[in-house]
Amino acid sequence: MPVWRRRTRAGRVLSLDAGLGNGLSLHDLVAADLDLLTRTADGVFDDERLNTVLRGLAPAERAVVFAYAEGEGTTWAEAATTIGSNDPDALGERVRRKAKRLAAEQRRRIGQRRA
Repeated sequence: MPVWRRRTRAGRVLSLDAGLGNGLSLHDLVAADLDLLTRTADGVFDDERLNTVLRGLAPAERAVVFAYAEGEGTTWAEAATTIGSNDPDALGERVRRKAKRLAAEQRRRIGQRRA
């Protein structure tokens, strides 16, 4: 029996090619989110939340974030090493904490606007 026809506790498991009507499949819905972080002109991203966080970072810090996101390092320190940092451990940790803090601040502000 195919996996997508079996039942689980929460319901059914569906195949990505399962039809949703109107010619759409589950794959069409998931594939739309895969390119969420695509860059547009001048290094600006389609997702404004990401742009807001990146604007709060210095150019070297931004380079570490891009290196980490593109898989050039499995840790923040390794990503900082790939951009040629003199102290990759300190820079990687600083960028990790700063990006996390900027994202949390942005979530807080969005929450205030909605409330």
